[in-house]
Amino acid sequence: MIMNKKIAIVGAGVGGLATAARLAKQGFSVEVFEKLSRCGGRANIIEDRGFKFDTGPSFVMMPSFFKEVFDYCQEDIKDYLELKVLDVNYKIVYGDGQSLMVYRDNQKTERELERIEPGASKAYREFVRETGAIYQAVVPILYQSFTPKDLFNPRLWPLVPKLKISKSYWQLARKFFKTDKLCYAFTFEAMFIGVSPFKTPAFYSVISYTDQVDKISHAMGGMYQIPLALERMAKKFGAKFHYNSEISSIEKSGQGVDLKIGSDKLFADKAVINADYSYSIDKLLKRRLPDYDYSCSVHLLYWGMKKKIPNLEHHNLFFARDLPQNLKNIFEGKGFSDDFSFYVHVPTVTDTSLAPEGKDILYLLIPVPNLKVFQGRFKPYEQRIREVVLAKLKAYCGLDLEELIEVEHKFYPEDFISRYNVQYGATFGLAHTLGQSAFFRPANQDSRMKNIYFVGASTQPGGGLPPVIASSRIVSDLISG
Repeated sequence: MIMNKKIAIVGAGVGGLATAARLAKQGFSVEVFEKLSRCGGRANIIEDRGFKFDTGPSFVMMPSFFKEVFDYCQEDIKDYLELKVLDVNYKIVYGDGQSLMVYRDNQKTERELERIEPGASKAYREFVRETGAIYQAVVPILYQSFTPKDLFNPRLWPLVPKLKISKSYWQLARKFFKTDKLCYAFTFEAMFIGVSPFKTPAFYSVISYTDQVDKISHAMGGMYQIPLALERMAKKFGAKFHYNSEISSIEKSGQGVDLKIGSDKLFADKAVINADYSYSIDKLLKRRLPDYDYSCSVHLLYWGMKKKIPNLEHHNLFFARDLPQNLKNIFEGKGFSDDFSFYVHVPTVTDTSLAPEGKDILYLLIPVPNLKVFQGRFKPYEQRIREVVLAKLKAYCGLDLEELIEVEHKFYPEDFISRYNVQYGATFGLAHTLGQSAFFRPANQDSRMKNIYFVGASTQPGGGLPPVIASSRIVSDLISG
């Protein structure tokens, strides 16, 4: 009987929470063990003097993936989350000061594109059509787990030409747009899964497609409402949560597994690992770790401002003047320069509940090398990076933001290792290269111990909240099927 089957879930990130909810709904006895004092993993929160800072993901894409997990559990997502579609998807500020707004309304977006590249509105529509065709090919396989052996399955061969595997994300955009500026505008999303658009396979352009078609939403009350909603749903169906409970190893035990926590051992019929994949292989399962390629890391600044800051949208991207060199610095560990890109999230543009009245939150994300490619410490570069960011924001917003910071918190690449056990501080896990995508990305079921499963950004289907939620469906189906 299912009720006799005990499932241990290691990690209460979004993937672990979604898996817990699905399996508990089906009647499994589910227990979740989390190192931190609360759920969310990297999707966490800092609360300080009336400011509520989301520490991880900052936007909702592919809303159907979020709805699917609630539908799976026969719950109404509206009883748990309020997702508000933004009127402005994002603002891009180029290195020369020119800006581009991408809107919810595609006609407004087309007018913006024409300012930069005459004829680009037609190219934009063709780009959306082509990426839409890739999306239609990709989505059905996002809920399936593969191994390299599946390459020999004739049923899957028709997918290969549809996925444009011979092209990079950048090359696909260049097919439609003449200017570098617009190519960057429709490929920068690669950086949100921690890779360079010059190295990312073209099928990741599905991210651009969903930006333009499904649009971008915000979880009202803050993005931390998403893990809280999943935790609440899992608890409703009987899942038990153990916080401040770090698992140090997992071993085979008869037909099940033993999980070590402190000096104790806990038995489970099956284990689902939501910890960082590389950390899990190395530290929890005590195996030799393959020489994987990793995503970049990030430096994060969380600022609570004394007043509203003009000229900024909910999502803002400030691009380096020499973006190819900036990408080399990030992904090849070429060091730090004064010319770099960064992202500014201002959720209080949409959600005033996240700060005291009349004040703003600025969440700044600066992509930096991971600690595998960059053999050193990040902190010696911190002050110069801060000065460059403040100078660019002063030039754009017309204010000295340093004087307006009321509350500040910082997060470094090293913190991803100490707080979240993320290998090399690689914020987005394993890089989404061709050799680490689809059939070649770590599978959701362990090949050696069939009662161990993996869920999260570094497993199939990939990084970002929607694929992570999809991975929870894959694992739940494998366990219950």
